[in-house]
Amino acid sequence: MADFLLALSPSLILGTMSVLLVVLGGDDRQRILGLMTGGFLTSLIATPFLGVTWTPQSFAIAYASGLLLGWGLFDQTVCLRVLGVSRTMPTSTGLQLVSMSLGGVLLFGEWRQGASSLFGAGAIVALALGVWLASRHEKSESADGLDWPRGIRLLATSTIGLVAYLLLVQWFGIDGRTALLPQALGYMTVALILTAPRFTPWDGPADTRRSARTLRQVIPGMMWGCAVLILQVSADRVGVATGFTLSQLGILISTPAGILLLGESRTRKEMRWTILGVALVICGAVLAGFAKSLDPA
Repeated sequence: MADFLLALSPSLILGTMSVLLVVLGGDDRQRILGLMTGGFLTSLIATPFLGVTWTPQSFAIAYASGLLLGWGLFDQTVCLRVLGVSRTMPTSTGLQLVSMSLGGVLLFGEWRQGASSLFGAGAIVALALGVWLASRHEKSESADGLDWPRGIRLLATSTIGLVAYLLLVQWFGIDGRTALLPQALGYMTVALILTAPRFTPWDGPADTRRSARTLRQVIPGMMWGCAVLILQVSADRVGVATGFTLSQLGILISTPAGILLLGESRTRKEMRWTILGVALVICGAVLAGFAKSLDPA
């Protein structure tokens, strides 16, 4: 029971973190720099206690995966402003789970034996339907102010980064503890480059109180870093599939919080679509984790 609760805690942290990132205010640069700085500090503090060693190859690959992670986090954070937390998080979660599942099938031969293929197929169908429903909108005042073409592009590119970084370290057999600090160096590199005005033209709302707001955003960044660290530890106890699946349940917090606390409006139809979409994404995540558990060791 204790191991299960430990594996569940990243989802609670991640669900709260995405809402807090918006509540604390600031522009996109401040959110991104604060988020990644917090994650980097957590990795820097925790790594000496993890007893890890690196080879030049493992460090370089983990660093490259951190660049991909930074790209994914960058676009996902911008999408929180473009589409809102309650639309971004369930859609992004579903897309990541679908992509990770397909990557496991195509690259690592998962879900190809016995009942795992049936549960895996059911997971992909449930996730795809959930993403479609969670992202549906009707022509109304609630959706008029949203830049859907840009939001869809950001969801697609962030999913590529957030999935590719995991598949890369998995392909080379690098465990999460070993990858933790080199990845942090990678996404911190991305943060410093992409938040610099000379490298990236910015069209998001600007805030002149830059330093104070950025420091505030370090708090959700450290929360995110702790969630990643706990996920690495719990994976050794409950398995990677179960740990990853449970970590995605944070949308049960972020989606209603985005609507109720952040005032992200919905029509009645959109509320029904969102609720059903989130339920299907959760169902798909559970099926995906169960299918993985049925694969031969």
